[in-house]
Amino acid sequence: MSRRLAPSYEIGHRLPMTLSTHCGGFCQTNGYLVETAAGGVVIDAPEGMFNFCEQRGSKPTGLLLTHQHFDHIEDASLFQRAGVPIYASAPFSPELQLTDLAAKWGLPASCPEFSVDEVFTPETSRIEINGIEFEPAPVPGHSPDSFVFHVALFQKLFSGDTLFAGGGIGRTDFPHGDHGLLISGIKTNIACLPAATQLLPGHGPTGVLGEEIHNNPYLQ
Repeated sequence: MSRRLAPSYEIGHRLPMTLSTHCGGFCQTNGYLVETAAGGVVIDAPEGMFNFCEQRGSKPTGLLLTHQHFDHIEDASLFQRAGVPIYASAPFSPELQLTDLAAKWGLPASCPEFSVDEVFTPETSRIEINGIEFEPAPVPGHSPDSFVFHVALFQKLFSGDTLFAGGGIGRTDFPHGDHGLLISGIKTNIACLPAATQLLPGHGPTGVLGEEIHNNPYLQ
């Protein structure tokens, strides 16, 4: 399933930008494609994300991973084989992927190995690809490697599985989960962003950040 989330924008009044999403895999995980005249950038790689980009004729020049749970990286190796650099907060790690847990649930999780070309850290202030500045920020708790990506120019936040529209937050009953750490990270690195920011989560619909922060029962 795919849909376009936004019309064209102007980057510095020069480069048009479009934002589209693909929802794929058993967990119905959102992957996002940001396109400019300079190329595309993908945020997360659920099943079918690579074909989604190919069908659009897009040639991404970067893949950003919010975290390495299996449902967000199923197509990552396909992007790498096509020469797309992968950015993540940790090297490839089966321990982070929860594939054993998925097997217990009866889910056919498949995560072919890939290598991370650029590892960013909490000290990384920005990642610039195709003229777009992504500001990464750590929000662990759902997974120890969880990061969100803020694009200030367009007031967009790719939140992965940290904060969801409609009152949800990421699960913390997984291995390495920490509810208190997740709430602290949301309050420190997400709630501080402009209220009009569009929330683009790893699952479910989009939202408006200020409304979601104000109405989320976990954050009161």
